This record gives sequence, structure tokens and C-alpha cells, in this order.
Amino acid sequence: MKKKMSFFLVYIIVFQLTGSHFVSALGANEASQPSAYSYVNMAEDITRLVERYPQWVRKDCIGQTIDGRNIYHLVIGSPNASDHVLVFASIHAREYITTQLVMKQTEAFLEELTSGQGYYNGKTYQQLLENTAIHVVPMLNPDGVALSQFGLEGIKKSSTRQGIYRIYEMDGAVELEPYLRKWKSNAEGVDINRNFDALWEQYDDHLGHPSADHFKGNAIGDTMEAHSLILLTEKYQFRRTISYHAQGEVIYWYFSQKNELLKESKEFAEAISNVTGYPLDGNYEQLDPAGYKDWAIMKKAIPSLTIEVGRGEVPLDVQQLQGIYERNRDVWAATLDTLTKNR
Repeated sequence: MKKKMSFFLVYIIVFQLTGSHFVSALGANEASQPSAYSYVNMAEDITRLVERYPQWVRKDCIGQTIDGRNIYHLVIGSPNASDHVLVFASIHAREYITTQLVMKQTEAFLEELTSGQGYYNGKTYQQLLENTAIHVVPMLNPDGVALSQFGLEGIKKSSTRQGIYRIYEMDGAVELEPYLRKWKSNAEGVDINRNFDALWEQYDDHLGHPSADHFKGNAIGDTMEAHSLILLTEKYQFRRTISYHAQGEVIYWYFSQKNELLKESKEFAEAISNVTGYPLDGNYEQLDPAGYKDWAIMKKAIPSLTIEVGRGEVPLDVQQLQGIYERNRDVWAATLDTLTKNR
């Protein structure tokens, strides 16, 4: 009886943190770590959102991972809109709190659209979304997230588990459980955010083999996850992109862009800094290159941001979620507002 009561109390806590309308069922694997918002929880919530707001949102899949998980893609607004914006999360496995943040943002934005009560900078949410669609990829790296949250038990295929164990041996790690919890790469041991065509050739990951962190891959875009995001970007020619990471409470926005792209990028970054309170950091030469934001700016001329949320050791404690959400509540509206000023 005590065990059942404890589980019930934990469920209530998760319900409160996830949002008043978001109820995520806990799967069998998740029972051991009920505070982790998993791929299963996300997939169920995506289904609920599409059922609840069919006039505003649709879903599809832009790829499937090596361990058999869908990379889900939501479109809010018309896919035929003239302008498109991308928001994505969990490119790094251990930063999975960003998926929960983006799902909360998605639900809140849909509620504001439906109620007609939402305003930002004197514009309704419907006005902000005119001629624009928001594309959401809430968990780009679902295999890595499952591995960080649940260890090898979170991996479906024996072949994938064997590959991960070989990477563990190559990395020379000692204790398996804490090593997997800190996992950053995909299930193939590639850091997806080092797998894009932005100084990839010059980047020395100091590894040369699959790893829990930093390995850039054997070729540009050779992961399903990066390849899927590249194709999505090329299809919709995004006007703005936001990549959510953890941690640091800072916004990275610069990758040596010039002229009008520099001006538009700075205006976008300042608008998001104003609503989040996060400072801007333009010192890109001190950071590893070959990230999505870097590629989007360098090769596609898209004003793009990496937003680092939260403080402390990753994976971040779920208790930070509500504070993170409050600081990022108006990010989508502010992003759309910058587009209306540049039309």
C-alpha cells in the first residue's frame, strides 16, 4: 500500500510540472525514473495535441533512428505559408529537459491560438501566425535520450546495445551507469551537433571514433538525425531557427555573418534576450563548430539561435522546468514578431 501511495504522489508531481492539461502516462521502463519525460510520454502528448487542436497542428515523421524511434515533426499553421520557423530540442541526449520545455511551449501556444485571448506586442497570436508556420521537432535524438534516461534497458535492439557497449569500451569509461546518464551523442556514438557542414573538416574532435560525446561522425550529415534536419531545412527554407540546449542561460547567435544577415540576426537575438533575460554570446571561435546553428547561418543565411537553458549539472533536475518555462514563455511570440517587422 505504501508503494502505491508513493507512486501516486510522484505522478501528481510530474503532472503539475508538465502542465495543467498535459497528462503523460508512464510506460513500464519509466517507472524506475518517473520524473524523466520520455520519448513515450512525448509521443502520447503529441497525439493528444493533434486530437485536441486539429485545426491548428498536424504531425508527421521526418526520419527513423537506428533503434527504431520516429523523429516527430509538428507543423503549427499552414505548411503552405510563405514564412517558416523551426524550433527543436534534445539534439544532445542528456539535455532532454528541453523536450519537455518545447512541448509545454507547443501546448501553451496552441491554447492561445484557440482561445483568441493571447497577445504579444499588441498583436494577437493569430495575427503573429499569419503567413507563417512553426515547425517543431521536440526530440531530435530519441535514442540518445532513452539511453541517458534509462541506460541500456531503454534501448530496444540487441545490436544497438552491443554497439553502445563497444563505444563504452573505446571511451575507456569505468562505471557504465553514470557514463550512460551523461551520454550526449546518438545511439551510434555521433554528436549530432558536430555533424553539420560548418567548418566540419577543420574541426578536430580529438577522438576519431564513436563516443558518448564530441565525435563528429565519419562524414557531414551521416547521421539520420542530422540528415533529417538538413532535408527539413532545405524543404521549408526557414526564416528563423531556434535550437534548445542545456545548460548555461545564454544565447549563441553569431557565426561570422555579415551585412543584412548580421543585422537581422542581431535583432532576432536581442528580441529573444529581452524576453528571456539570457545574455548574448557572440564569441563563436571559443566554441566547437559544425553545429546546426552554425550551418544554418553559414550555408543557409538563416538568423539562428542556440538557447542554453537552466543551470548546473546535466541532466538538469526536472524541478528547474517551471522556471525555465517561465523565462521562455514568450520566445515563440517574440520570434514571430521579428518576422512581421522584416516583411
